[in-house]
Amino acid sequence: MTTLRGTIRSTETREAEAEGDTIGEAREAATSGLDLDGFELLQVVTVASKATGESTVRATARSRATQPHEASGPSYSAALAAFHASVPEGWQAQHVHEVAG
Repeated sequence: MTTLRGTIRSTETREAEAEGDTIGEAREAATSGLDLDGFELLQVVTVASKATGESTVRATARSRATQPHEASGPSYSAALAAFHASVPEGWQAQHVHEVAG
């Protein structure tokens, strides 16, 4: 019997979009519009920019939530398949290691 343990991470994201007279103002408004409690800023992109300087920016943050995960099987490949098959919807595997013994 092979047991694998690892960590899974939530795939939850949050987005905020804001406009401003400059890209800097739009960026600040978009990032301040995100509730970053338990989240980290992942990306800030300019969605639209006018010749007058007015811009629209979208900020995206991802969850920092992680949790341990474990699965077993008669072989390494079976345990790995069981590990990936048992990862809940909205989560993804971050790393996996074999448990000795």
